[in-house]
Amino acid sequence: MHTKRLALLMGACLSLAVTVPALAQSNNDDSTPLNSRIKRDRQYPTENPAKVVPTNKLNKVELAQSQEMGRVFSRCLYTRSRSGAIELLGKTDFGFVNFAQIGMQPQQAAQTYGFQDCLRRATMVYGESVVLPYNAVSLRSWLLQAAYFDRNPNGPTWIRQGYVTAPRTYPLSQNDPRIQASMAFADCVVATDPNRADRFFRTAEGTAEQQQAIADLTPALSSCLTQGQQVELSPVILHAWLGEALWHASVDSVPAPQTAAAATH
Repeated sequence: MHTKRLALLMGACLSLAVTVPALAQSNNDDSTPLNSRIKRDRQYPTENPAKVVPTNKLNKVELAQSQEMGRVFSRCLYTRSRSGAIELLGKTDFGFVNFAQIGMQPQQAAQTYGFQDCLRRATMVYGESVVLPYNAVSLRSWLLQAAYFDRNPNGPTWIRQGYVTAPRTYPLSQNDPRIQASMAFADCVVATDPNRADRFFRTAEGTAEQQQAIADLTPALSSCLTQGQQVELSPVILHAWLGEALWHASVDSVPAPQTAAAATH
């Protein structure tokens, strides 16, 4: 039996390696040109798997999340100007690595999005000083996470029967196949198992809940790889990729196109 191997690096020392049966790979439209196993007309699974506990029932996880300074900080950045945050997310993509890409200087961006004010607020909440990296990558990540949680506080409420994710646009990375391949893989995972992808995105880094969420999501991760393909993802990178895919699905879902056969009935 052909197998694929998916390795998820859990921190510096601990690693989780999972070997699962490979799904048959055809030569039709089962995969995109970038080899992500997602069909553009694949509708979201609307059932909530038995192992996925609703977010509002996971008090222990929610408590851990509420204690994360990064969440306080990112929400502060977002709530200063929701429209400004959404505008930035719309004109950038996962390839946003330099403020010059959107015609801004780092200091100008820090002032515009209230980095120092929010850092002081997070420090006051926790009663201790902190050091957080401020760059284009981290800013987009913070705003995206806060925007997604703001719109979907209790789970992936964006899932609608008969809907699919619309094709992506890449304002900054239209000529970067590496970014597009990463996002194609992430989009496939979210389309395959949106509930568990959302659950993982809400877990706190380094917790047992996060490790369990990764284990539950592993079949979807593996199914989105082509036969013989291997990928190693740290939880931090997986969080970033799936966050991008969840946000894209939540704001860019559209009714599935009718097939020719269905349209005739």
